[in-house]
Amino acid sequence: MNQDDIRTLNELKMLSIDMITRANSGSPGLVLSMAPTIYTLFAKHLMIKPDEPNWINRDRVVLSSGNASSILYAILYLAGYQIRKEDLMNYCRLGSITPGYPEYRLTPGIDISTGLFGEGIAMGVGIALARKIYQNIIEEEDDRIKLLDFNTYCICTDRDMMEGCSEEALSFASTQKLDHFILLYIHNNMLEDGSLEMVKKEEMIKKYQAMGFYVDDLKDGTNVKEIDKAIQAAKKSGRPAILILKAVLGKESFNENKNITYRNPLPTHDVANLRKKWNLFLPPFEVSKDSMIFLQKSIQERTEKKYNKWIEFYHRANQNLKIKEMIDAMMKKQLNLSFDSEHYKINDGYCEPLIETNRKVINMIAPQSNLFLGCSADSIATCQTLITQNDLTDKNKKIRNLLFGLREHAMGSILNGMAVTGLKGFGSTKLIYADYMKPAIRMTAYMNLPVTYIFTHDTISVGEEGPIIQPIEQLSMLHTTPNLVVYRPADVLEVMGSWENIIKRNIPAALIITQNNSPKLPNSNAKMVSKGAYIIKQEKNRLDGILISCGSELPYTLQIAYDLEKNGFDLRVVSMPSMELFLGEGKEYEEFVLPKSAKKIVIEASSPLLWNRFVNNSEMIIGINDFGYSGHPNEVLLKMGFDYESLKNKVENLLK
Repeated sequence: MNQDDIRTLNELKMLSIDMITRANSGSPGLVLSMAPTIYTLFAKHLMIKPDEPNWINRDRVVLSSGNASSILYAILYLAGYQIRKEDLMNYCRLGSITPGYPEYRLTPGIDISTGLFGEGIAMGVGIALARKIYQNIIEEEDDRIKLLDFNTYCICTDRDMMEGCSEEALSFASTQKLDHFILLYIHNNMLEDGSLEMVKKEEMIKKYQAMGFYVDDLKDGTNVKEIDKAIQAAKKSGRPAILILKAVLGKESFNENKNITYRNPLPTHDVANLRKKWNLFLPPFEVSKDSMIFLQKSIQERTEKKYNKWIEFYHRANQNLKIKEMIDAMMKKQLNLSFDSEHYKINDGYCEPLIETNRKVINMIAPQSNLFLGCSADSIATCQTLITQNDLTDKNKKIRNLLFGLREHAMGSILNGMAVTGLKGFGSTKLIYADYMKPAIRMTAYMNLPVTYIFTHDTISVGEEGPIIQPIEQLSMLHTTPNLVVYRPADVLEVMGSWENIIKRNIPAALIITQNNSPKLPNSNAKMVSKGAYIIKQEKNRLDGILISCGSELPYTLQIAYDLEKNGFDLRVVSMPSMELFLGEGKEYEEFVLPKSAKKIVIEASSPLLWNRFVNNSEMIIGINDFGYSGHPNEVLLKMGFDYESLKNKVENLLK
């Protein structure tokens, strides 16, 4: 390295250590072993514009090992992003733009929130996949326009690579031939509990080569010159790449190669020793102007020519309406679609499985844009979520249906990566598999991304498949996820209303669709889905009680209300397709639909816990607190007291 490289790298390391020391939080061991890689990336390779951080053709950097965030903030500061020294000093403090883990939409230069270990890898794969999808569309419109050729660099450590999500995502990346995806794997051979060899022994090079990756194994993953060469070769390989960068945890500290440096800030005397070793005599948080000028100049000189050429492509691309739509989606980070349920007339005799209805609605929306995509975890036929506009082959570049195989966690995280580029995607699987996707769903909601999760087979009426497949607690899990709107429509109109709301709101959503035959219900209202709940059957003279239900239980609930009228009960029925939307309507509307003075009974074939706020006591909730059984659906419903006659008797007894 030349003297500029040496000085700038050392100041980068020291600045990051200063942040950890002041905050008394962070991972100095990872920072010291990762610094040469992240420095090489920014100093020698990244095509970025710190003064235009949202340039759509910028190289993306995903730090999957979010606990090393101080090194990323420090390099962004040195590179000239709108981050101040005061922001670095407030690392991990409430209200700062330098939180403990990188957060999307908060810090300039941060392309996505990190998530749990391994998720960053999958989200990076999603970003790389989005680039390929976008460029394929551009090339089919005008192959002279080279608008998008950015690389996605993902930085990870041993802990990321051990999570199942990362293995799922890497397998998918190789299958999709994502040649602009480069994984920089900082291989410390050390975990928080001790040596990696205690829990993992495998020939990684052969493993990833067999998966189809370009693999390079650097014996000294802290040598800037060697890292530079390795990244250059990876970019030219024509394949997704994994660079295994062997680096000692906590390199150069007194506790190097000890797991204590994973979580514990370095002792004061150790920090002083590093400052002396690197000949850095400026006060904490101070860096030389020479280092900042050197790094920023190297970035500017490398990017300027490419950016000017890109501007030419950009002006040409904007003359094509389809490409312009794509550019707008990338810049706004969301795709604007439309769907109006009133444009469609539904016969009163309409009756079919809601999964088929849902497929039809999806295919009403799909022709609007090739940027509306479907994903499936080996369930595209079971869940009926096929976009029929395009086939599933590699020969068709405008693939609308992405097949993930049984990789639910990776699918959710990859959808998140796709969403931050402006794509509008949905992922489908059976409701029981929502448990596998929970970390990804949580990150969707946290980042407020317009991803839609379609979950089918939502009740114990999935009889023959048994209790392993029959969901009980999954709806509660989804309902308790902040910023996630859950829709559980009961018929064709409510499915249409759910999609209308999902498209309009452009926020995280879970759509729960039954596989059962569902008739069009009297007084069902697509537009009222936006309020979350509405009166689908009004009482005639007096209000003896209110029955609340949704999804596949609502037709039963309506019939019970009509039958009990013959026994003298005057009942209101409320359809509640979205608990979240209803609670957001305010107290006045809630009192109008569900008066506090009225007796209220809930019917839903899942965990009853979350319905307590709508009833006077928990005995008024007819739900399920146990696992199901294997058998014919009608047998299982009878066994668990959810057949029609059992439900009617329970309601009548509660009303009495």
